Formats: sequence, structure tokens, C-alpha cells
Amino acid sequence: MESNDILSEEESQALRQADAEVSAGDDDAPSPEGQVKDLHPDHWERIVADRVPALESISERMVSLLKTTGREFFRRSVEVSAEPSRTHRWGAFARRLPVPTSLNVLNIQPLNIKGVVCLDPEFVFSLVDVFFGGNGSGDRCVENPDFTPMEVRLVRKFVNRVSENMREAWRPFIDLTFELGTSETNPIFASVAAGAEAVSVAGFKFEFGEKEMLLQTVLPARLVEPIRFLRDAGQADGSEGETAKWRNRLREDVQDASVVLRAVLAETQIDLRDLATAEPGDVIPLELPPTMNLMAGNQPVIEGTFGVRKGHNAVRVGRFIDRKALGEKYGRDH
Repeated sequence: MESNDILSEEESQALRQADAEVSAGDDDAPSPEGQVKDLHPDHWERIVADRVPALESISERMVSLLKTTGREFFRRSVEVSAEPSRTHRWGAFARRLPVPTSLNVLNIQPLNIKGVVCLDPEFVFSLVDVFFGGNGSGDRCVENPDFTPMEVRLVRKFVNRVSENMREAWRPFIDLTFELGTSETNPIFASVAAGAEAVSVAGFKFEFGEKEMLLQTVLPARLVEPIRFLRDAGQADGSEGETAKWRNRLREDVQDASVVLRAVLAETQIDLRDLATAEPGDVIPLELPPTMNLMAGNQPVIEGTFGVRKGHNAVRVGRFIDRKALGEKYGRDH
């Protein structure tokens, strides 16, 4: 099938022209009153995620941890700032990476998925420059498209420490292990998802002197989505009063719920042979214990003695086995 059968030359030219006009315009400028603003084709690639409490908390922890890691590797105080997490399609994100970029694959356990730590070329050069006694303020030779063995070695040492920082930052939400795998410069060999699948990209800017360098962590969206709206214990919640009100109401409703109790009067053990040969009229001896347990499900809650009251089998309550299960901890002791 010829391309002209799908789009004519005039239609194709019109699309390219519209794309160029939108790209050159101010995306943030409001549209004139009464007019509808055109939607750019890559609009969904550039959406900034809304406020995500979990990711914000993780980024704050990462900034603190990366400052310590940066001071260790760059031998000076390093300013670290977090950029807002964004959701991209992996294919579109990989195409925008500079060449070469250090792509370090992380094996995330126990979920058995992969992430990537991306370091720009200037970041790699500064690590090596400081290691050999420089101040890290020089520029990398652009004629060398690949990283040297020494650069790869230092990067892997640095990323190993970053992976430990990531584990600490994620611990309040989910206990994960980030294990460094291969180091690549080609996104094809460091892929964390299919080209059209979503990934969450968090950027961390390192600054010392007049130099700025970027570290990015790329994680599959299926790892990020389940914890998007979680909060850790250190985050303030503006709805504490509302939460307390609902907690009290739920507590009262739960304590008024009906509970089915059961009791085992007596138990014994016999051989399977004796059970198989038993006949009507045979007697299985039982010893009635002095006390018995009343259980809710499989949880024993009351210890008492068996008897009869008003012609019905009954249990006289002796003591409560687990007062907390009955609500004493929450203000009810009867």
C-alpha cells in the first residue's frame, strides 16, 4: 500500500506545518477568548504529573541521601535538588537522551522488574576528574562517543551507592532491593519497558561551583502507580481531624457488630484403626476439662466453665483471654 493511499501530500504537509507552529509557540500561553487551543501531538508525553505525595516524599529523602553520597564522591559539598517526577513513554524518553549517556540497569527485587539510573556525560567526566585529583569543572571531549573502562568502573561504584539510597528512600512505602545489573550506552540494551509503555522519570540536579549535572531514575509505571497516593508517617496530613472523627465512628460501629462464638466441650485422640472398626454401642472415653474456651473464629477470647442455665447449655465466664480483641484498648472494658 502506497503512503499516498493513506494521506495525500497536501494533508501530510498540513500536519507538518501545524506541528511546527505549535512547537514554536508558547505552550503555556492562554488561548484567545472564544477560541480553542490546538492539541499538540506529543501533548501526553509532556504532561506534568499532579501532586503525588508518595513520590514527593521519596524525592525529598533521595535529595538528603544524595547530598551525602555526592560529598563522598566529589569531595566537596554538593547542592542537590529534585525535579518534578514526570511520566513518559519509554521510547520517547530514550530518544531524547544525549549521546553517550550512562544507562545503569537496576534489578528491582522481589518484584523482578527493572529500572535505570541515567547519568549524563558531564556527570561521568566529573566523577573521573575528581577521582584523579581534578576539581571536576572541566568539559568532556565530545569526540569520544564511548566511555572508557575507568569511567565505567567509577560510574558503577557511584550507582551502587545510589541504589542503596533508593532502597532507603523507598523503605517507608515498600521494602525493595535495587541491585545494579549491566551498564549500557544504548537504550535498546537498557530497556525497562516496551517503547509505548509508561515510565516514571525523577531527575536530581547536582551543582557545585558553576557546574550542573543531571541524574535521572527511570522506573516502570506499574511500580509507581500502587504507591502514588500513600503517605509515610513523617508527612503531615491536613485532614487529621476528619480522620479522627471517622476512626471513632468506625470503632463504635465495629464494636456493635455481632460475633458468633463457639466452644469445644471436649477433645480426644484415637487410632484410625479403632475408629474404622467402631460399631454402634462402642464407647469412646472422654475427660471433661475443668475449663473450656469460647472462640470467635479460631481466636480464643473467653475462658469459662460448662453448665446449664434455665434449661439451656451455657458457659460461665471465668476470664477474658484477649481483652484487646474485645475492645478494652479502645475504651470498652465490658
